[in-house]
Amino acid sequence: MNTLYPSDFPFQPRFINVDGYNLAYLEAGVGDRVILMVHGNPVSAYVYHKLMRRLVPHVRCIAPDLLGFGLSDKPAQITAYSLQKHIDLMIGFVRALHLQEVVMVGHDWGGPIGFGAAVREPARYTHLVILNTLTEAPMRIRPVYWLPFHFFLRAGWLFDYLVRQHNLFQKLGVKVMDKGDQQVFLGANHSPETRAGIAAFPRMIPTRMAHPNYPLLRDILQALTTWDIPALVMFSDHDSVFTAVQGQQFAQRLKQGRFELIAGPKHFLQYQAPDPIGQAILAFLETA
Repeated sequence: MNTLYPSDFPFQPRFINVDGYNLAYLEAGVGDRVILMVHGNPVSAYVYHKLMRRLVPHVRCIAPDLLGFGLSDKPAQITAYSLQKHIDLMIGFVRALHLQEVVMVGHDWGGPIGFGAAVREPARYTHLVILNTLTEAPMRIRPVYWLPFHFFLRAGWLFDYLVRQHNLFQKLGVKVMDKGDQQVFLGANHSPETRAGIAAFPRMIPTRMAHPNYPLLRDILQALTTWDIPALVMFSDHDSVFTAVQGQQFAQRLKQGRFELIAGPKHFLQYQAPDPIGQAILAFLETA
């Protein structure tokens, strides 16, 4: 019995086995077209619940929990996680549910994961929606974060202590959300053993060409710029990780890219501004 979500939560979690892992997902709505929403770190599919409420009267929505998050399996070893594995599991997830006519929505790490899956099987996808995510390889770290980012990654014991033992990364990440919603994310990753997926993601960031993920992210971004598919890029103006300028420049590099600035939200724009984003997605699907 699920005890993670509030008792009045309208979306019943479902489960599917992909490559030996049990992956959870939320699904609601009807129709042939599917809006597939992929989350990033340190949250879960639940970060889309407000946007899903806005969209499901009109379309079918599916939001999976990545490996290590939400109600999905959580291997306790950091080595169990990689960008390529996340992409492969997303490909397997889409295949297992026999999804076609997919609108891929990617936020944060859900960008390279979701779009990495999409460029492998482009015939399944009709539109892309790109929200506050990685648009450059190598990724540029803002100067204010450069020293602490590299210090904590190189002092691996300290990074693991703060992230896995004290859940500092997740607590800081979700503090802008409602208290009840914070508890959903904190409850999903309630122990050091369940936080390996959270700790793994910062190590995956290719900040230099020598990073093992650099070729993979580079190839995904290059594939997106040569793909003739309608793409809506929405970045917020108060994100501390990605800038609106990066989003606008990326939209300009896409063959059918269009850009919309979402004024007000910080990093989790789909959570903080579900109404304008939902309205923009529906209008995009009607006109593109």
